This record gives sequence, C-alpha cells and structure tokens, in this order.
Amino acid sequence: MKHPHVPGRWRRAAAVSLALVLTSSVGVVATPGVASAASFASFSLGVLEPDEIRHVWWNNATSDAYAPGLEVTEADDPNDVCHVTIARTWYVRHASGEREFHLEIHGGHGERCQVTVWLARLTKFTEVASGSLTPGQWRNFTLNDARTGANVYVVAPVPDQLASGDCAIEVVNVRYRTQPSGENEFAWRALNVGAATCSAQLRLVRLPVTFSHLANPMPPGSSLGVLRGIPDGIRVVVPGGMPAVNSAAACQYTVQPIGYWPRRSDTSSLNSGSVTCELTTTFADV
Repeated sequence: MKHPHVPGRWRRAAAVSLALVLTSSVGVVATPGVASAASFASFSLGVLEPDEIRHVWWNNATSDAYAPGLEVTEADDPNDVCHVTIARTWYVRHASGEREFHLEIHGGHGERCQVTVWLARLTKFTEVASGSLTPGQWRNFTLNDARTGANVYVVAPVPDQLASGDCAIEVVNVRYRTQPSGENEFAWRALNVGAATCSAQLRLVRLPVTFSHLANPMPPGSSLGVLRGIPDGIRVVVPGGMPAVNSAAACQYTVQPIGYWPRRSDTSSLNSGSVTCELTTTFADV
C-alpha cells in the first residue's frame, strides 16, 4: 500500500557538506515519444510554519518518475497569501526492494501555510545508467537535440537494489543550454546522497511546453524569475527553458527550485554560462 511518511514539525535543517568528485560527462541519445502523466496521488502536509523545513517521502513508490506540485492556502486567513518552495527531491531504495520518493519543502518567511502535496506519476521515453557512484560522487549527463522550445524534461534516478543498505540518488544542477550552432541541450547531474556506493537508472520524461515567457538578456551570474497563475485543474508545474543562440559561446541557464502561492507558481533561472543571453522560460502544466 502506498502512503506518505509525514513526520511532525522538523527543526530548520542544517547545511550538509558533501565531498564531490568530478567524473566524465555522458551523452544521451533520445528516442521518439512524449511521456504523459499516468496518474496522480496527493496527501496533506498539514500546516507549514514560516521558515520551517519539512522532509517527507512517498513509500512504496513505483519505478516511474514523479513530478511534485503543491496546493497551498494561508492557514490563518484564506484571503491572505503564503509561499512554499519545493527545495529538492531524491529517490531511495532499500535492501528490501522498497522504493521511496523524498521531498524537502521549505516554508516562506511570512505566513503559515496549509499544504497539500500532489504527485504526478510519469512514464519515461528513454533512460541511461548512472554508473557506480560512491557517496558524494556525481556524474554529468547531457541530452542532445533536446528541442527545448517544445519540450520540458524530468529525470527520475531510480536506484538499484543493494544486498544491504540504502541507495539514495538525487538529480541536481539541471541546465538548459543552446550551442552557437543552435542545438538545444538538456543537462543534469546524478549525485549519490546516501551512505553506500550504488547506481541508478536515470529515467527521462519529456513533457510538452504549455506556456512560455521571453525575458530580456541577462549577464552571467544573474537570475530571472517568472510568477504566473496556475490554470484550473493543474496540479503540477514543471519549469524548463530555451536559451537563445549566441555566436560567441553556449547560452546556459540553471533551473532553480519552484515555489507555490495560492493558485500561482514562481520559478527562477540562473545564467550559469559565460555570455549575456536571452532565455525563454518554459513550463509544462500537468
């Protein structure tokens, strides 16, 4: 039986330092097909206090990809607004074979929020093996010819089963990049956040763009944000991006954590490249 693990109020989490090991990049070849949401699940997180950090997870997860969304209301005054951010997600597999999908959710700085978590279960269109990763080690991957003007991507690191111990893998540093040639690329990093050496199947989901927003050129190191209303019936918003072509060097933006307000979402993208360039922020509404 699938059910969420929702602990009581957690204290503000302390930062954890990982010794990261740089390894070679791996290219991924796409195959035809566009994945779509197969089903939804939801559970109540209860009330999230200002600046509170809550760690929850979905037990008995399937081998599919999960994309999370939040439904939030102000806990004390329904006419007021509050803000909650999905800071990170990762996947865990126990020696028993059970899989879990983990989320770290941060409360905003102002009001208390009543939060419902929505999970969209998505099917892959292709996958690649992460290779063996020691604790704290990571490996970069790139999907070529990603056609990011039409597609937004989700990567699910489904961990392999160990004889003993837990395998925990997180996808971080999600980037959208356009080469001077005009080729669009989607890049990400698979990071071992557990205590055991293990590997995962990195399952890629491709979703169609349903909304886009073109912003002015931003210099390297600068971020741009987009705040937009959530259409009726939409539970999950997945941000992406299509960087513009720049003849001098690749235009690259890194996707930042997505936040939710009552019936609105916000996301920002960081220019993590070396040139000033435009970004069309894209969204897949699920």
